[in-house]
Amino acid sequence: MRRKIAALLESREDKSALGKLIDGFLVTLIILNILAVIIESVESIFLQYQHVFWAIELFSVGVFTLEYLLRLWTCVDMQDPRYHSTVKGRLRWAFSPLGLIDLLAIMPFYVQVFLIQPGSSNWLILRALRGFRILRIFKLTRFSPGMKALVTVLKQESATLAVAGFILFILVILSSWGIYALEHDAQPEEFSSIPAAMWWTVVTLTTLGYGDVVPITSAGKVFAGFIALMGIGMLALPAGILASGFSAEIHRRKDAFEQVAETVITDGIISISEARELEQYRESLGLSKEQAQSLIKTAERDRRKQHADTCPHCGKSLTNELANKITGDGNS
Repeated sequence: MRRKIAALLESREDKSALGKLIDGFLVTLIILNILAVIIESVESIFLQYQHVFWAIELFSVGVFTLEYLLRLWTCVDMQDPRYHSTVKGRLRWAFSPLGLIDLLAIMPFYVQVFLIQPGSSNWLILRALRGFRILRIFKLTRFSPGMKALVTVLKQESATLAVAGFILFILVILSSWGIYALEHDAQPEEFSSIPAAMWWTVVTLTTLGYGDVVPITSAGKVFAGFIALMGIGMLALPAGILASGFSAEIHRRKDAFEQVAETVITDGIISISEARELEQYRESLGLSKEQAQSLIKTAERDRRKQHADTCPHCGKSLTNELANKITGDGNS
């Protein structure tokens, strides 16, 4: 029974129709929760339909709690070998990114119900806990191949992104110190300290330019222009790293699908079961049907070309044989 439940909950290529139906239900419920959090922030609507929002919350927490417990119970039967150990495997899953996301999706409700007394004056805490429900949006990463690809890219490029972030941090510190030194005497209220100058630095580096705080000295204006130009280049670094990594990940997935397609069409015929396997693999990789069809056609052309260059009797390359004959004739 545990293996059957694991097969229904886990994202895998051979997922059954019931498993896909469960995924669709969970995705719909997550989207409903996100909409509820957004709409109930309008106080007039929340006061009028408070009982509806509470019913949605109770039902959602019940479903998400059951899902979390089932995933924690069945993770030992998942395909990932890291979770196969009865105790350590479950602990690894519980502290995995997806496990923590599932826990954060239900924790605010239980904290609000069991740890905060009714009529408590800690309204800021209650509001924050209600707001934390928006984190349920991250549960969608489990059901979206595109989001999984982005998470993979973030893991692969984490070291490079950390370097870019560190450089940006240094630039913020130096820029804040520079504008403080140049503008403090002229505007002691606006640039009262280096931490206060950091707001101006961040706004300038991101080229937002609110205009609430601006340098008035000549040196400060020149420095601000230099910082703005530096910001354009520095903020482009993470975007370029992610774009390059995402492109490389998509190419890797296309190559993987093409290799599987080449294996499937070795005999020149794609059976119904093979077509179903290709479709499941395509969905798991997050490729569109047009991309998959193009890759299958490419694999088919490569197969035909390979067979055309090979002797059907001896299996030798006709191209090499022809080259040897020409070379031999030239030597004679």
